[in-house]
This record gives sequence, structure tokens and C-alpha cells, in this order.
Amino acid sequence: MRTFILSLLCIAPIILEAQIEMSNNCKADLITIHKTITKNQNQVTPYLRKEFAINKIGAHDYLSLLAQVNNDFNSIELEEIGILVGAQIKNIVSLKYPVNQLALLETLVGIDYLQIANKISPSLNKVLYDTKVDSVHGGFGLPSAFTGKDVLIGITDWGFDYTQPMFYDTLFEETRILAAWDQFKTAGPHPDGYAYGTEYSTPAELIAAGSDTANIYSYGTHGTHVGGIAGGSGAGTIYRGVAFESQFLFATFLVDEGAVLDAWQWMYDNSEAGGKRLVINMSWGLYFMGALDGTSLLSQALDAFSDLGVVFVTSGGNNGGVNFHIKKTFETDTLLTRLQFYEDPESEVLYGQSITGWGEVDQSFKAGLRIFDLSNALMVESPWYDTEFTDTYVDSFLVVPGTTDSIFFNLSMDDTYPTNDRPQMRLRVKSPPGSYRVVLKSTAESGTVHYWNVTELTSDVGNWGMPFLSIGPAYTVGDNLYEFLLVRKKPLV
Repeated sequence: MRTFILSLLCIAPIILEAQIEMSNNCKADLITIHKTITKNQNQVTPYLRKEFAINKIGAHDYLSLLAQVNNDFNSIELEEIGILVGAQIKNIVSLKYPVNQLALLETLVGIDYLQIANKISPSLNKVLYDTKVDSVHGGFGLPSAFTGKDVLIGITDWGFDYTQPMFYDTLFEETRILAAWDQFKTAGPHPDGYAYGTEYSTPAELIAAGSDTANIYSYGTHGTHVGGIAGGSGAGTIYRGVAFESQFLFATFLVDEGAVLDAWQWMYDNSEAGGKRLVINMSWGLYFMGALDGTSLLSQALDAFSDLGVVFVTSGGNNGGVNFHIKKTFETDTLLTRLQFYEDPESEVLYGQSITGWGEVDQSFKAGLRIFDLSNALMVESPWYDTEFTDTYVDSFLVVPGTTDSIFFNLSMDDTYPTNDRPQMRLRVKSPPGSYRVVLKSTAESGTVHYWNVTELTSDVGNWGMPFLSIGPAYTVGDNLYEFLLVRKKPLV
């Protein structure tokens, strides 16, 4: 106890009297780090590495810090005394601080507030408890335990690492990937019955390939992440997936509904050949949603496979509580709402927004665009387009008066969509140049219309909505209900 008190006295005045503001938690942690290192002859112990963000960079150990800086902050001066300066966004800076120089904290200039960077660790193990999957693994209240054994998980995605330890059994002896179909790779061999892609159906072929080809996502990314959550074995850790004894079928599919239908059939044929149950996961989305009442051809295919015993799981999207839906019941009035665009200057695949609208049978509606400046002054607007009469594809643009700026858009409409006889529109608006506010206008004599505002990428995918906003009292904002309550009307099969 005496040694501990002396250690505290050595460092506490330095930290507590420093001009840099810190929380008491941070001060206590710094005292713990200094005390432990001093006690162990200036060596960082495994305990410290486990509890704090301390990493060896080159020949030295550094403590990761976050700092709020002021105008006196000088990164060059800090680097000259051995402090590594990382990213800076506004007045927030990342620092890597030598653990053997904690006594110099009080001498740092230009820092108002300092904190030890909290450690970030995976927490998939908590998901199992939160979702009660641990009870399923234990068989509590069930006829037996369920761990995914004798079940095939088919994942339609992109970015698979076939060598990932998570996809081996819990003893690291055998891969649990039964087969993979990379539809982008043209070398072959193709799966039986298909004229494209490359199939890997043995462990040796999977190991030799290593991964699928870079396409929508690159090597070892989204598909690997999804597969690990669904059925990762843990790779010797406690971070298991939900069905950790399942086997996998991976399909890296071309970005079209026909290709994903082929992938489903390929997965079903494999499950039938092996006599195993099949669960198909789809953690992806498309910017145009088609008929949302179960009458689209892909929806009918889903039903057909479901009738054969296939279980489908789809992601909830990347929307959270975004208000990208509007439900409007018209009484010879007009809807006005501003379209929020997704902005990412670094994105190379950003196109704009895709606006979907679906109405009721025998209730046509009209739509168009208005363009405002930042003062909400109307600059230009499109004609009205009517679902009853717009039977050709509209590919056009609006030129902002007095400028060279153009807002490009295209539009297609049906008064009676083939699968359900409902009026619909698909309005695609390219991200506008400059500072403009793009407004959707829509009107009808009667009937209810649903609208969605979804981001579109030039890579042909997009799975998140952007809000409908207001710029005045006459405007309607979106909601996060995402409802679309239609009764199936006209199935084709």
C-alpha cells in the first residue's frame, strides 16, 4: 500500500495541476497507467494493453489520446518531442503519446481538453444474449438445441473471403463453405444449367480462389461481414455468429433480379442434393423497388421458393428513423415536399435520388419538379406529368435561368401497372450542381399515393432513404412508417 501511495504522489500533482482539462476518470486512468509501468520497470503489462488503447508503433509504446485544441496547437512541435499527431477534424485531434513521457503532459501547449481514447472491441457476443439466441443454442424450452447444424445458409452478396477462419468449423479443420458461385468471374466452370460465372465446389477450389472478384464491394468486405454474423464459428473467440454449425453457399451475383433468381435456384438445388434445409439471406437493396404489394415477379418467385420450404431473411435497410416516406390522400389538392439528396464529395458512384410513387386502382395522379434557390425563390419548374397520359419515357433537364446549371431527371409512369393495375411513377433526379432546393410537386383529384425517396448509385445499388423536407407552411415532411398497405390484385402466376 505504501508503494502505491508513493506512486500516486509522484504523478498526481503533475496531472491534477496541469492546465489541460481532463475528466476525473481520465486522471485516474493516467495514474493507473503510470503506476503500473513504474512498478514493472517501465514495461507495459498485458493488463494495460487489455484495458487501455496502448499499442507498440515501431520500437515504442504509445497511448492513444483524443484532444480538443486551440489556436496555439502546433503539431510540428509535438512531433519533435516524439508525439505522433494523427487526424484532425476542426479542433479535434488524434494523438499517439509515448507512455514513458506521461510526466510531460503538463507541458503540452494548445490543448484545452484531453481524454484517453476508449478501446473499441467487437460485441457480437452480446447480440446472442439480446436476441435470446443463447437460449436456442441451449435448447431451453425447445425439443432440442439448435446451432445451425444440417442447415445451409445461402448468402447473396458481394465481397466474400473464402479463407476467413470464421467459415471453418470450431476445430479449424474443415471449411463450412459447401460451394460458391462468383457470377462476375467468366473463366468458369459454370454451374450446371447456367452459362455464366464460376463455381467453386470443393475446399481445394475455394482455397485456391481465395475470394470472389472485386465488384460492388472488394475482397473480404460486406459478404464476409454478413456471413460472420449469420454463422461465424468464432475462430477460437467468443464472438460466434447465430448459426455457428451451419454450412454456407455464397453467391456473388450480378446486379439484376434475374441473376439473383438464378442464385436462389442454384442454392435450392444444392440444398435438395444434400437433403438440408435452406435459409437465404439478402442484405442488399435496389434503388427502384418495383411493385411493393407482393405482385412483382421477384416477390412471386419468393413465394414459390417459400412454398418449397426455403426461409428468406432480408436486411432492414440502412435507414434507421429517416423520414423518407409520405402517404398522401388527395382531395383535389397538391403535395409539395423538398427532396433531400445524399451528399458525399468523396463518392465516385453517387448518382442522385430515385423517387417512387404508387397510387390506387383507377385513381391517376400527376407529378413534376420545382427548383428553388437558397432564398426559396422559384427558379424553374417542369410541366406536370400525368400517370394517365405519360406512356413514354421522359429524359430531360431543367436549366436554371441566368446560369449554366442544369438539373437532369428522367421519368417513367404507368396508369395501370401490369402486375397490379395501379398507377405508378419512377422519377430519378441527378444530384444538382450548386446550391438549389429540389421540390417534388404532385396532385390528384382523389385517392391515396405513397412516395419514397431513395438514394441511387451508379453501381446500380442503393439501400437507404433520404428525408422529405419542408421549406414552408404549405409543405409536407416525410415519416418513418414506410407503410405500403396494398392488397394483392393481379398475380401473373
